[in-house]
Amino acid sequence: MDASELLNRYASGETKFTGVNLAGADLSGSDLIGVDLSRADLHSAVLVFSYLNRAILSKANLLSSKLSGANLSQADLIGAKLRDADLHGAMLQDADLRSADLTLANLLDANLIDADLRNTNLSGANLTGACLRGANMREENRRYSTNLRGANLRKADLRGANLTGADLARVDLRGANLSEATLRGADLSEADLDEASLKGAFLTEAKLVGTNLRRANLTKRQARASRRNRGEP
Repeated sequence: MDASELLNRYASGETKFTGVNLAGADLSGSDLIGVDLSRADLHSAVLVFSYLNRAILSKANLLSSKLSGANLSQADLIGAKLRDADLHGAMLQDADLRSADLTLANLLDANLIDADLRNTNLSGANLTGACLRGANMREENRRYSTNLRGANLRKADLRGANLTGADLARVDLRGANLSEATLRGADLSEADLDEASLKGAFLTEAKLVGTNLRRANLTKRQARASRRNRGEP
């Protein structure tokens, strides 16, 4: 199937395109609201500024796809392969990204407000300036924790995000806003939180070995707790 056939059939009222092959297709600016592209092959597809609100893209192959500026709000991306995808400025508010692979993805300035990121692989992803207010990365079972190792979250908005048990080792969180975030049991080993705001954040049982908290906004109580977590007096 090519891009024109998909768009013509969608315009005629068809929405279910499970498993279709659209690798490399140019769908820039397309209106595909509510489309079902689950298990579709969209490898290297161009979806820049496309409208994919409420789309079903579960287990779709979106490796190296171009999704900058795309609207994926409330989209189902469970188990989607988004490795090395370009999501610069994409709208992912309320999107379900559970178990999705976003390794090395570009999420610069992306909107991930209230997104479900449980068990999502974000290792090496660029989340500079991304908004993750209220995003859910909670995972009690550490075998399936959200992987953010080495990710760039500099100046990211993580207010109220649930990061219970998340793997944030060596993550760049300089200047990030973690106010009211839940970091209980999170691994922040060697993470850089220089000038980060942790006002009202919950750091109980967080692993802070080698963590840089210089100039971080911490209450005295939080500072004492963080020293204990780092094994300092």
